[in-house]
Amino acid sequence: MKFEHPGFLFAFLLLAIPILIHLFNFRRYKTLYFSSLQFLKQVDQETKSVQKLKHLLVLITRILAFSALIIAFAQPYIPVDKTSKAGEIPVLAIYLDNSFSMTMKGTEGELISEAREQARKLINQASEGTRILLVTNEMNSLEQRLASKADAIDRLDQIKVSSMVRNTGEVLNWMRDELEKESANQQKIGTKQFVILSDFQKNSSDLAKLKSDSANYYYPIQFVPQVFSNIYIDSIWFNDPNFKVDVNNELNIRVKNVGNQDLASVELQVEINDTKRSAFVEVEANQETVVAINYSDLKPGIKKGVARINDKQLYFDDDYFFSYEVKKNASILIINGENAVPNINQVYRLDSYYQVTEVNENSITQDVLQGKNLVVINGMNDISTGFSSTIFDFVKQGGALALFPGEKINASSWNQLLIQLNMPTLGAVQSEGVKIKSIQHQDAFFKGVFEKKPDNLNLPLQNKIYRTNNHSKSNALNLIQLQNGSPLLVRSNSNYTVFLFGSSLAPSFGNLTSNALFSTIVLRMAEMSQTRLPLSLTIGSDSKFPIFKMPKTESPIHIKNAEIDFIPSMEKLNQINYISIAGPASNILQAGMYELVSEKSLGTIALNYNRQESDIRTFKINEVKDLFTEREILNVKTTSISQGQSLSMTDLDKPIEYWRIFLILAIAFLIAEMAIIRFVK
Repeated sequence: MKFEHPGFLFAFLLLAIPILIHLFNFRRYKTLYFSSLQFLKQVDQETKSVQKLKHLLVLITRILAFSALIIAFAQPYIPVDKTSKAGEIPVLAIYLDNSFSMTMKGTEGELISEAREQARKLINQASEGTRILLVTNEMNSLEQRLASKADAIDRLDQIKVSSMVRNTGEVLNWMRDELEKESANQQKIGTKQFVILSDFQKNSSDLAKLKSDSANYYYPIQFVPQVFSNIYIDSIWFNDPNFKVDVNNELNIRVKNVGNQDLASVELQVEINDTKRSAFVEVEANQETVVAINYSDLKPGIKKGVARINDKQLYFDDDYFFSYEVKKNASILIINGENAVPNINQVYRLDSYYQVTEVNENSITQDVLQGKNLVVINGMNDISTGFSSTIFDFVKQGGALALFPGEKINASSWNQLLIQLNMPTLGAVQSEGVKIKSIQHQDAFFKGVFEKKPDNLNLPLQNKIYRTNNHSKSNALNLIQLQNGSPLLVRSNSNYTVFLFGSSLAPSFGNLTSNALFSTIVLRMAEMSQTRLPLSLTIGSDSKFPIFKMPKTESPIHIKNAEIDFIPSMEKLNQINYISIAGPASNILQAGMYELVSEKSLGTIALNYNRQESDIRTFKINEVKDLFTEREILNVKTTSISQGQSLSMTDLDKPIEYWRIFLILAIAFLIAEMAIIRFVK
């Protein structure tokens, strides 16, 4: 054991004072006269014994109290054993949290600046020969290597804010694994000290997967901002994802207030190409609100938008970028079989947005499918192997398919295609229990169709249906259920966009075509067949952006704007190519609008930062220590930096201090002394 202030130990000489007081009792005695001394001798002997014991106990407790107080002021601690065995090197492992939340303001600048300077002091304090493992949220190959003190100081100046969000437990496990590899491959590592410089946000400080450790020392150092407040844009969405010219649409913007004060008259601005809108937002403390903005797109084409709010604390989440395409029309191909009905074409012809092409089942070619959003099989009874293969390729490449069987289907030929599409197969005709029982009105297929639960609708009558059978590969959702348990309408629940009507549209099977529900179903199939691109992607996540039409060139696809030109990784899934912005891309890309370019422009992509860092709620310093002790990390010393004070007092040599224990003991001995004086007679 060592002492931070050993000079206080000279105060033990003062303990001679209470000893002298108790040894030499200078009290004056008074003479008392008694008429009879018959029993006085016995009482006097008993009183003297009790008084001697009382004085002795008071002396002991007083000496112990002053001794504990002196030791508390001397601040005892158990030093870290830095003596390494032969061939071992001491290591100082520092994790510097460089996430966006560390850009909040402390008393001496941004928290990340304070953390950088404190890391510099700790590195300088390390003994010569100590190797430094300096890790940030990047966790790249450079941070896997042990560095000298000089190299670590140079790297500190290069650390910048990163959009990467890491879990503290994940980082510490990674650091420990890297040190174990280093110890196994090269020199043996001796004493290991882990310093964690962070604000310890609740969203990113989970230690549930941190391995227990009783041998090494941990120093969580928390940096506390001056003001805990943040208002930001969390997400955006449109009421109708089918964008059409001159059709009113509603943009919804969710704004969150993470702070203890209500905010009023906060300006929210929205820009979509040349269209500008603004609104004033009121958000209560620790609450959220959704702002709806109505507008119409006057021209087709790609639209670039940004929602912006002003905040004085954090800035990375004030802008939310998005992009979408307004198409001139949607192209639909209807393939008519021998039991085709004209009603499907009649519904689509009512809206000029839909360009409809009709062909006979015997006239289908690969060229006819080019550029089509939706293919409707109308009343076919037999599906050839070649036709099945052509249609399956169309669906794999992102096309949508609606299936309406004929009156007398060849079940085996139909099921060959349905199995490929992971849809239920069709069986024999059924005529019992075919009344419609329920409609899954909460499914995305019927979104916005019903204002409330459709209990009293004028539903169509079904006379017959084809029994549907699930198989091992089927993956579909029932949209309309019949009383006998069979579905009337199902949609695919896989990566394919497929709809299957479990009956025929012929009058002998029912009167669906004369019911308003028929128009709803047909139009919703067309709306959900549109190839929708994501409004935006989040940097650092596993979000993927589909490229439905790959350029016929060997030139790679670039994500590009005025400052950045990056070639993303590509992967192919179900015949559709996707670009990814995870991995190395997260270290390069910034929030904003980008063009997808090969030899020509392929579209626009909007990127945003992860909003996890926007929730600035943090653990208290005692809660941080509890997180470590719960994981059986025995040697932990926590420090909270709230006023920008220097960390020079945070000595890594003394992670375990005992002065508080001795202070408590001093108080306990004083209480014991008072109890002896009061109750011992």
